Parts: sequence; C-alpha cells; structure tokens
Amino acid sequence: LLWALDQGADSAKITEMDAQYFDTDQNELAEEKTALRLRRENETSVCCLKLRGTEAAESGLHAHEEYECPASCLTEGLAALADAGAPIALCSRLRALPLAETCRITFSRYTVMMRQDGMSAELAFDYGKMSANGRTAPLCEIELEHKSGPEEAFRALGQEIAQEFALRPQPLSKLARARML
Repeated sequence: LLWALDQGADSAKITEMDAQYFDTDQNELAEEKTALRLRRENETSVCCLKLRGTEAAESGLHAHEEYECPASCLTEGLAALADAGAPIALCSRLRALPLAETCRITFSRYTVMMRQDGMSAELAFDYGKMSANGRTAPLCEIELEHKSGPEEAFRALGQEIAQEFALRPQPLSKLARARML
C-alpha cells in the first residue's frame, strides 16, 4: 500500500468481505464457467453473477462478464440480477436450480485507486481464508482491476507492480482455488 500511495494513489480503503459461492450438487455452474456469489461488503450485501470469457491463465489475466445487484439473500439477488443486465433466461434457470453453498471466502480487502496515462485501476490486497468441504486455506492475494482508460496503460502498470515486487501471476481465481479444497 505504501508503494501505491507513494505513486500517487488515492487514500486506502478497507472493506471486510464474506463471500458465499453457490452451485448445484452436480457442479452445473462450474461446468458452465459461471459463478454465483452472495457477498457481504462491510454492512452491504450484494449478489453477483460472473460469466467467464477469455482467460490468459499464464499471465493471470481474467476477463469476464459480471453483473451485480444489492440483495440480502440469494433469492432476492436472483430475482434482481436481470435488471442489472444479466441474461434473463439464465437468471430464470438459476432460480429453478437446487443451489447450495459450495465454498466461502472471508477476507479483508485493502484498496487504492491508481491513475496514470489516462487509465484508472483498483489495486487490492486481500487477506483472509477460503473454506470448503470442512477444509480451510489462507488467502493472500494482490489484484489489479482495470476500471477505465487504455488497456496498454493498465498492462504497463501491472508489469511495473509485478517487477517492483517480484510477483508471479496466479492463474486460478479465488473461487477456483476454494473449490479445490
């Protein structure tokens, strides 16, 4: 965080996260490269649907469609996701599936917004734990999310951070790692 602040990033923000991920007993969503999450972010609860697109696993870059809406429970979220732009047919199908929590990720997220060369990106530091099937594993991750502006500038910032701290890309998402438990 100090490095990012020295680089002119906005002041740091801390968010406590508790994310529950859902799927069927047959892992239908995982098979379709779809993720359904209900996450408490401090005092706010949101439902999120992610549809995986292209992945450059070796570089650690992940691109996907993401839809999010305020929701206090999964049923409420599934009813509102279509209004947030998610595919209507998919939302209807998900409401009919027997969904259960498959894993949980609880962590503290420290974020700063970085801006350079007409680009903005959120730099996040996540610390906590992942749990599934009665097993737990630590979570310690740095994530850079492109918010706006030229993709070249975003990639350059990612390279700069990786070189500065000798970081290696993680090809698997938090969800994929938690599912492995």
